[in-house]
This record gives sequence, structure tokens and C-alpha cells, in this order.
Amino acid sequence: MVEKARKKAHFRLIIIDGRLYMEKYDYVFQTRDVFTIWGILQLLELYPGKVPDLDLMFTCNDWPLDRKSSYHDNTSVIPPLFHYCGDDLTYDIVFPDWSFWGW
Repeated sequence: MVEKARKKAHFRLIIIDGRLYMEKYDYVFQTRDVFTIWGILQLLELYPGKVPDLDLMFTCNDWPLDRKSSYHDNTSVIPPLFHYCGDDLTYDIVFPDWSFWGW
């Protein structure tokens, strides 16, 4: 399911047994990817053993991507894509943009 978001993702973040792994797919403007990873690393450090295993795809643009109108009635094919912004017309999963703290 997560793989469906790869064509729109800038990077993939995987947590297994408290360790973070990242796979970068595309250039990211400024350092949004770096500060997202930094925020997750802080969670792992502050809450050892309490962050579950995760497999997440992120896009780092300023505009939502997964328009609801593109999927019509078949919601089972919506790629799970985390993003720093969203609106009522999209399925993007909103995630905090920690990069503002790092610029």
C-alpha cells in the first residue's frame, strides 16, 4: 500500500525496532526533509521503545497533491502520503512541518 505513494514522495521514512531508516527519492527544497527526520529522531530519543514500527512516505511541497476528485468512488487505491499541508479537496495526511524551527 505504501509503495503506491512513491511516485509523488520525496522520501520514505521507516522505523524498525526504534531505528530510523530513510530512502530519498527526489530533491527537497531547502531542508524540510532533514528537519522532519530530526523531529522523528527526537521522538525516538525521548520515548525509547514507545514509537511503533512505521513505514511512511512524505512529500515536501507547499501544495496538496492527492486530489479527492482523482479517486472518485474507489477510496481503496488512495496512496498514504504525508504532507505539511492539506485541504478539504485532498487526501494528503497532514504532518507537522518542523523545518520552521530549523531555518
